[in-house]
Amino acid sequence: MQRVCITGGAGFVASHLADSFCSQFPLAEIIVVDKIGYASRRDHLAAALGSGQVRLIEASICDLPLMRSLLKGVDLVVHAAAESHVDNSYRNVLPFLESNIAGTVALLQAAIDNNVGLFLHLSTDEVYGGADDHLFLDNDALAPTNPYAASKASAEMFVHCYSKSYMLPTIISRANNIFGPRQYPEKLVPKLICDALRGEKFKIHGNGSARRSFLHVRDFCGAVVTLVTKGEHGQVYNVPGACEHSVMEVVELVGRHTGRSCEQLAERGLDRPFNDSRYGVVADKLLALGWHPESTLEAELPGLIDWYAENLHLYFDAVSDGAVLAAERGRPTTKYVTGLPR
Repeated sequence: MQRVCITGGAGFVASHLADSFCSQFPLAEIIVVDKIGYASRRDHLAAALGSGQVRLIEASICDLPLMRSLLKGVDLVVHAAAESHVDNSYRNVLPFLESNIAGTVALLQAAIDNNVGLFLHLSTDEVYGGADDHLFLDNDALAPTNPYAASKASAEMFVHCYSKSYMLPTIISRANNIFGPRQYPEKLVPKLICDALRGEKFKIHGNGSARRSFLHVRDFCGAVVTLVTKGEHGQVYNVPGACEHSVMEVVELVGRHTGRSCEQLAERGLDRPFNDSRYGVVADKLLALGWHPESTLEAELPGLIDWYAENLHLYFDAVSDGAVLAAERGRPTTKYVTGLPR
């Protein structure tokens, strides 16, 4: 592997992937593409850029001519760029159609134009829809129930299409809820932590019974490296977390580690239009390749809370009433308030 392109590489998950690839593939040249949206930060890539292996291109993946140029000589595309927050998809689906569908198609076209060796598409367990007692297999039908998940399912269909019609080597991963440092505080775990640290009340959607499996970003990076080196082209791989908790259980865990009771930390509110109850997955194919998740949410919480305590200034303006700094780049702070798992 000589040349790698990671999309969305200044965001939470993909910046960790850039770090991981620098460590695992020290001879590879890594191109990171990111439009630097509200959840991305250039300083997420500080270590990777300092390695000398990584070059950051600030651009949209929807720019097909530029993507064609950037993918010349690329052996591997790791496609992580996406609009990913469910709440935002309910408010305005158009950015999800642009980034998650049109952006994926542009990358796929650029990949076949440049004979890319492997296109690894990072999808989500949400494409299955929810089920209380059913563990999803990677060949189960897709039945998304929210606009974000529908956009990711549509993107997957285009990946399958380009794999079959143009013989592009592809792999799709469908991961459980990923958590860890650098995650923008709009998802359940970082939002809860930041609210606890700031003395704010977290708003739970519904009764808090929805369950999610939590996958540490370090474990996910290991899964991606495993798929790149051992995965079978044309396959879909579920990537499970090491533990499952309800929203209320996560509230209790964060409260325990921050010295706040559930009543002090959270209050119940209206549910979203449709809130999937659970996303349990079977990952026999990935486990057979030698990967397994190691980090639990409970074990990682103390260190994660410390990280957010040290980095609250990245997300909040201490001078004002706690407005999200991203609002300075045009994102209204009212969109920040959420209590959904993803």
